[in-house]
Order: sequence, then C-alpha cells, then structure tokens
Amino acid sequence: MKAYYFAENLKNRHTSAGKLIWIMPLTAVALAAGLTGDYFTIDCYNWWYVILFTGLTAFLCGAVGNRDKKLGNRTIWTLPAKPGAIWDGKVLYGIRCMGLSLLVLGGVTLAVSTGMERILHCVFRISLSPGQQIFAVLVLFAVSLWQIPFCLFLQQVMGTFPMVLLHMGVYILCSTVLSLKPYFWVLPGGIAARLMCIILKILPNGLVAKPGSMTYSPELMEWTGLPLGIAASLVWFILFWRLSRRWFERQVER
Repeated sequence: MKAYYFAENLKNRHTSAGKLIWIMPLTAVALAAGLTGDYFTIDCYNWWYVILFTGLTAFLCGAVGNRDKKLGNRTIWTLPAKPGAIWDGKVLYGIRCMGLSLLVLGGVTLAVSTGMERILHCVFRISLSPGQQIFAVLVLFAVSLWQIPFCLFLQQVMGTFPMVLLHMGVYILCSTVLSLKPYFWVLPGGIAARLMCIILKILPNGLVAKPGSMTYSPELMEWTGLPLGIAASLVWFILFWRLSRRWFERQVER
C-alpha cells in the first residue's frame, strides 16, 4: 500500500491537486482578512469548514480519480497489483492532502492574526487562543476523513462535476441546518459544524454561540457531543473506505 501511495504522490505532484492544498486555505484567510477584519479568526474557520473545505475535498478527489478514469482505469487493471491496495493508495494520498491543507489554514491563520494584533494593533471582537485553533484543526481532520473515500467513489461512479455539485450541496445543507439537530451524528456532513460550536463557540451561520444569537440553543454547547461526533465520523470513514474499496475490487472481477 505504501508503494501505491507514493505512486499517487508522483502522479499528482505537479497537478491541480497539489496546488489546491495551498490555494484554498490561503483564499479563506485572504477573504476573511479583507472582508471581515474584526472577526478575522472565527471567519477563517467558519468559512473553511462550512463551504471551502468541502469544495477542496471534492475538487481534490476529482483530480486524483479522474487521471485514471479518463483511460477507463485500464492502466490500473493491467498492473500486477491488488486493486484494493491501489484504492488504498488513492485514499491515503487524499488524506495526506487534506491534512496539509488544514495545517496551512491553521498555521497561516495563527500567523496572520498574531501579526495583525502585534504589528497593526488590530483588536478582534472575538479572539481564539492558539490552543483552541490547534484543537479545532485536529478535530476537523478527524471528522472529515470520511469525505475522501466517499468523494473518490462518487467521482468514479458519476464523474467529477456531478460529484462536486452533489457533495457540496448535501454537505452545506447538513452543516448549516441539520447540524443543529439532536441527530447530527447520524449525518457525517453535519458533524464538523456542530463540534465547532463546542470548540470555537461559533454557530454554523457564523454568529457567536451565545444566548440571543439566531439558531443558538444550550444543547449545541454540550461537551458530550464532542466524543460522540468524533466516534461517529471515524465509523463513517471506516465504512465508506471498506465499501468503496470492495466496489473498486469488483470492477476488476467483472
């Protein structure tokens, strides 16, 4: 499996997949700095996990899966290798890219916010501590792993453009509306936004999670939702990985 991960890394080294890792998080930081200076830090993260992150994952998986799909995966079927291991290599490469993009987002957000405060003497109405931001990045990574095998599978079945539209549409609906429901953990797309209410004290609509804010309720802040959400996301990740891997193997058997 390690060899196939490195193979995917080589195939996508100078493609749009590698560039998206940097472009998308830097775009989130630039937009937040330029449009909402007083709320810079919270908007960096809120815009990221509600909209931009799911777009990055979808386009990333589209780029990774489309290279072989254009040739009908014939270059893969002829290799003396297990199809499941090849699929694992694609998933691991996607996970690596997703993790790097989160590191870029967290690192740049922390550096820019510190510079704005100390050099430009900006005063943010809501500040996030470095500990909160690091913890948020780690949790976002854990609860977003399921998107990689899920989007790779959809890309193989329906193509890149329909996959991007479907994934982003369903995810945004889950993160902005259904994440507020008690059954949020059943819907993988709503878990990240719900857990950020607990960690960053930000509602999915970008407002501060406090009494009086639209859509706020005390239940959203209960810490019991944190382990539940993380555990449910990891279960979804394992399930999507195993099912998509089995599907990919069956394509060879046919």
